[in-house]
Amino acid sequence: MLSKPPRIEPESSHFVSTASLRVRLDWFNRLRWGALAGIIGCALAAGAGLGFELPFKQLVLVVGVLGVLNLLYVLRNRRLPPVNFKSEIRLVKLQMLGDLLALTAVLNLTGGVENPFLYLYVIHVIIASLLFKGREVWQIAWLAIGLFTAMVLLEYAHILPHHHLLSASDLTHEQPFLAATLGSFWLVMLFSAYMGQSIMRHNRAIKDELVERQSALIEADRAKVDFFRFVTHEVKSPVSTAQSAVETALELGGGQMSPAVEDMLQRGVRRLEQAVGMVNDLADLTRGGMMKPENLRQVDLVALVNRVVDNQADLSARRGIHFKLELPSEPVLMMVNESMLDKVVMNLVSNAVRYNKDKGQVTVTLTRSSGPEGSQAQLAVADQGIGIAPDEQERIFEEFYRSPAAQKVSNLGTGLGLSIVRKFVNGMGGAIALDSKPGEGSRFSVTLPVVSEGEPR
Repeated sequence: MLSKPPRIEPESSHFVSTASLRVRLDWFNRLRWGALAGIIGCALAAGAGLGFELPFKQLVLVVGVLGVLNLLYVLRNRRLPPVNFKSEIRLVKLQMLGDLLALTAVLNLTGGVENPFLYLYVIHVIIASLLFKGREVWQIAWLAIGLFTAMVLLEYAHILPHHHLLSASDLTHEQPFLAATLGSFWLVMLFSAYMGQSIMRHNRAIKDELVERQSALIEADRAKVDFFRFVTHEVKSPVSTAQSAVETALELGGGQMSPAVEDMLQRGVRRLEQAVGMVNDLADLTRGGMMKPENLRQVDLVALVNRVVDNQADLSARRGIHFKLELPSEPVLMMVNESMLDKVVMNLVSNAVRYNKDKGQVTVTLTRSSGPEGSQAQLAVADQGIGIAPDEQERIFEEFYRSPAAQKVSNLGTGLGLSIVRKFVNGMGGAIALDSKPGEGSRFSVTLPVVSEGEPR
């Protein structure tokens, strides 16, 4: 379907956008509240249940400082909209620095190298892999390694106090154990950084390729729209001129021309009418801005349906097709582009006549309902004609597609009518559905929002 392609924002080349990064920051803030509560809970449980003598006041101070920072993060996110990607990234780095410093302080106060929770640093490396690229991931990993290693060495040198866990053995203070612990810690941190970076580099490469392909498709679609606009502009005038010339020749010739010549000219008129219809359909598909506020007006859908049905009276009468109208007595007012709404109703009704059986019936039903999403109008157009096979019911909305059954009935269709209907219905905020069986007819249902004059769309 021809439509205005969506604009790709420059930040879409990032694996995360500014908005999605803010969502993750909010999630980190909530997670941090849980971590702070967990630290206090574990400290209380260790002191009361296991008899560890931990510096509880100092732990509360660390937790308090981190809690105040987290509160500032939360307030900042609530007051400032996510508009600058770089500022959001800087805030992430600031939060990670604060978290790593706080984690190091907590470990120092709860046993240091003896604390089994020392590998919580890995969580920050994983988070960095999700948010950052290349060098920044390694920076977080080396920062964590540096902080933990400095804490262990400073404790070993008695520069920082070591808070011994009662269950730990003297082995934890010997150099081989410290070297093995630091070595395993370095290995886990660096391997986590490498794996996280490798996986996310692959994912980012996929994302970049998808963005590049999407951009190419959008450019191709825009070029197609521009081409169709050029064709409709350049072709419409000579085709209309040729149609007028042939019709004039038929009028001037009267009964003086031979039947063969008259038949040939009549065929030319029909083909030119088809060409004009196709040019008009292409113009409808490529027309933009139809739903701008200045192009909307109040339209009575009941009156519009009656007008369209009256326009089909001659063609339906020749084939003995009659209409059954089930319309409300009160107007159904909508704020829409009248041309769009007219095209939708006209295409559905004319198709119901064209592809109906002789002496068949076309039923047009219009109802109005109210729901959680507001007032809606439901327009249904049903015929008793050729129907549509199940495997073709989605394809009939494609541009230029006509089913084999439809081609047998008439070779004058452009294959654009239903694609225009779906485009216009979607543009008006509605939906279209189809219920059809081959040989039994089709029923097209359109649901549109009913918006009173003055209400925002």
